[in-house]
Amino acid sequence: MEIPIVVQHRHVHLSPEDEQVLFGGEMEPARPIEHHGQFVARQTLAVHGPSGVFSDVCVLGPVREKTQVELSSSDAFAIGVNAPLRLSGDTERSATVLLKTPRGEVQAKMSTIVPIRHLHLSPQVAQTLHLAHQESVTIQMKGREWIVFDHVVVRVHPTFSPAFHLTKDEAAPAWIQTGDIAIL
Repeated sequence: MEIPIVVQHRHVHLSPEDEQVLFGGEMEPARPIEHHGQFVARQTLAVHGPSGVFSDVCVLGPVREKTQVELSSSDAFAIGVNAPLRLSGDTERSATVLLKTPRGEVQAKMSTIVPIRHLHLSPQVAQTLHLAHQESVTIQMKGREWIVFDHVVVRVHPTFSPAFHLTKDEAAPAWIQTGDIAIL
């Protein structure tokens, strides 16, 4: 099966409480993303680490139960953050950063990870492919079959559209871009 690739760049998911402090209420959608009901917010924020800052970082909505910051390994290194490689949602013992907007700031404790490469699937597509949530698969690049990604974690959720996500650090050596195609 052919799967579109999404190269992930640094971004933030906010809890309702942190959204209130940083933006004073509801985020304003700028454009939808491939997962049903999710969007890139018009608002951005700054992510501060011990040795650097990233301004104008993308915020994804809607809000989540807890705040999560996703960086690449090189991003984390650049701002002095020791962010562990994790699945989205697993922020136990993860790094802490400071999130700032002109309206306020939040010490986002145990929020910051480097997302492990993963494959998003709807339950229907996962069932067709005989794949289960958190199973591990191997993915190849279409047209460049010698480029192989092992240990890709399957993520299954009703809002997901098929997409293979990897960080910019994993994509860069092979010149992989969002919109390229992978083969499962």
